Amino acid sequence: MIPLFKSQFSIGRSILTLDRILDIAEINELKEVVLVEDSFYGFRAFNKALSERNIKLIFGLRISVLHDDSQEETPSKLIFFAKNNEGLKKVKDLYTEANTSEAKAVVMKNYSTEDFKDIRIAVPFYDSYLCNNLFYFGMSQMDLSKFDHTYFVEDNNHPFDFQIKQAIDELGVETKETKSIFYKNKDDFHAFQMYKAVCNRRQGKSPTFSNPNLNHFCSDEFCWESYKDATV
Repeated sequence: MIPLFKSQFSIGRSILTLDRILDIAEINELKEVVLVEDSFYGFRAFNKALSERNIKLIFGLRISVLHDDSQEETPSKLIFFAKNNEGLKKVKDLYTEANTSEAKAVVMKNYSTEDFKDIRIAVPFYDSYLCNNLFYFGMSQMDLSKFDHTYFVEDNNHPFDFQIKQAIDELGVETKETKSIFYKNKDDFHAFQMYKAVCNRRQGKSPTFSNPNLNHFCSDEFCWESYKDATV
């Protein structure tokens, strides 16, 4: 099982600080840290800190994508991992496209196998085109057959997990068992809940501890403690 860390640099999605992730890595003698972020803000800080500790950084960026912008389609997410420095440059370009283009997403149909030769793509267990189509009546398409890719599979005791896993199994694709980590221990769940609620607040909706206004937020398994329990 691969632990997928996310830090506070992905605003509203994690309460793990750089120092907390470094502590976890050092105490548990990790040889590598897989970091899946929603922006490039923390890349340099993590790269420097982990290099100084002789820990390998595997950096992935979660980006909004469309298969084809010429049709009505709901954006979904893919994770782009750079295989080398050239791949990192390409991921930066994709991040720019997703945030500046009219589609507000990377249009996958516009790219060839050669374009992504230095990138490995992962379909996240949550927020993928499969989730869009299963739970949100999305009209999402995705054809990754010409790219180096895999599907991430998770088990976080979430009500949606079984249905997502079943949909992936039906595809007959390559998968990797993973665990998303947004906080260290299960006891941190409520702190994460309120942090996420505050970051997601909308006009007219003020979150409280008893009513955080978070849909489907019902599992405390997205933590390092759960990863350790599952891999003992």
